[in-house]
Amino acid sequence: MEPKTTRINQAEIAKALGLSQSTVSIGLKGDTRVAKKTREAIERKAAELGYVPDPNLYALSKYRSQTKDKQLVAGLAWLTNHPTRDGWKSRMCRAYRKGASKRAGELGYQLYDFWLADPEISHQRLKQILLARGIRGLLFVPQAQFRTKLDFDLTEFASVAFGYSLQSPALHVVTNYQHHSVRLAYRSLEALGYTRIGLLLHDGVDRRVDRNFSGGYHSMNPSGMDSSFIQPHLFERFDEKAFEVWYKRWQPDAVLVTGDSTKSLQDWMDKKGMTAGKDLAFAELNLSRDDGAFAGVNQQQELIGRAAVNVLDSLLNQFEYGISPHPLQTLVEGRWEDGLSAPFKAPSGNR
Repeated sequence: MEPKTTRINQAEIAKALGLSQSTVSIGLKGDTRVAKKTREAIERKAAELGYVPDPNLYALSKYRSQTKDKQLVAGLAWLTNHPTRDGWKSRMCRAYRKGASKRAGELGYQLYDFWLADPEISHQRLKQILLARGIRGLLFVPQAQFRTKLDFDLTEFASVAFGYSLQSPALHVVTNYQHHSVRLAYRSLEALGYTRIGLLLHDGVDRRVDRNFSGGYHSMNPSGMDSSFIQPHLFERFDEKAFEVWYKRWQPDAVLVTGDSTKSLQDWMDKKGMTAGKDLAFAELNLSRDDGAFAGVNQQQELIGRAAVNVLDSLLNQFEYGISPHPLQTLVEGRWEDGLSAPFKAPSGNR
């Protein structure tokens, strides 16, 4: 007998199990609308019959879904969890949302705001609201507190988190490639002529990025044997005397800063009568201004927002609901931008 060369299709699986083809179709995608036992039976029968998805049919299905009436808009949830409803609206998070909202619209979604800490709505009630509105994709905005743990049932949702502040559940993460941002800033300052580059950083900021800032900085001294390498100055509360001891010990000509440490350094320099870019240069690891006053790394937050929606869209298309046993990280490269705080430094012999 000649071996069967035709591709096993979903209709044959459905016939073998006494199910509808639509049930088999969404069951094979892991959709939780199909009972777990039924999904497992479908998967076993598919494996038994040698079923393999047809990539051409998937591409056609995807094309059709993208060309449907634009009035049929699916929803995505922008989930915040700060003590106040608007507490999330930092410069960084607003940029995340701008990029996410624009990309969502391009893909046919509408982004809706929900406040997880709303005292009038329990998590169970919020889940019911989301499902009733057909919202299955969730974007978790950076948490107010580092290592936040949330008790929210994600079984029927696809979820992506911005950054590392949400400790549990462990979700797919989209963030800036902070480890590389430090290396980029360090190398960029070297290219501008700086030779003694230090790091001034609030320890809480470093914890929020999973130690990627200090880790990236230490990677510039990979063997750990260079005794001239400037040790970073991390602080819980900025102390001018402690910083001055560090400054006199290491005598940096440029300092990497971010967050609160930018203002702390500026205030200290003002009291010493020092001019940024002349007496001491600095560069931000998360550029806070776009007027050319500061040099540093533009973390491309709008691009991070777009990337988060792309990841979420992929999960939704594959019906990958629930908490993944293997969460992935999507790291977005930063971009160096020159600024007055770190001008080109001519070699001392040319002055």
